[in-house]
Amino acid sequence: MKTILMILSLFTINTAIAQSAYEKGMGKAFELWGSQKNDEAANLFERIGQAEKDNWLPFYYAAQIHIVKTFGTKNAEEVESRLTKAQNYLNEAKTHSKNNAEILIMEAMLNTAYVVYDGAKYGMTHSAKVEELYQIAKSIEPENPRAVLYHAEWQMGAAKFWGKDPKAFCPEIEKAILYFEKASSTIPFYPDWGKDQIERIQQNCK
Repeated sequence: MKTILMILSLFTINTAIAQSAYEKGMGKAFELWGSQKNDEAANLFERIGQAEKDNWLPFYYAAQIHIVKTFGTKNAEEVESRLTKAQNYLNEAKTHSKNNAEILIMEAMLNTAYVVYDGAKYGMTHSAKVEELYQIAKSIEPENPRAVLYHAEWQMGAAKFWGKDPKAFCPEIEKAILYFEKASSTIPFYPDWGKDQIERIQQNCK
């Protein structure tokens, strides 16, 4: 019995150390990202993901960094490189977490990035994918604030393109606001971004 207790104690200690290393690593990666050291942050997230084995979050954030960096970028080679890396990271994240709304939302943003970069080239092939990904994400988590908010933004953009009124989707933004207020998670580093973009997206409602 004493031996079993000792083994359990050692397991608990090792788990605590591993969690501490993970949390320190993630904290450092976010710090690098906040300092605009984007590639260093993405590389660190990737290393953490490889060490964690079954954790989707590091790969998710590595993908997000590359996706966000393409918005406003005109260099075709950089856009293609970053979005390819991002898709690979998301594919890795999916192996650790099936039917994950957050991963699907990020994949929708990746496809949006292609359309934003070159609508003539990617609009026909990627627009339907964006819509499909948001619909699936919302079917998994109907009250996911990011799914509701960014799907509404996507629909507003499509409405403008086709000469329709984007205000039709303003009630969805109101829903997203409520869902952000209700959202909570006990998982460290779980996605909680997006709330600061509500005001920008609501400009379409004026």
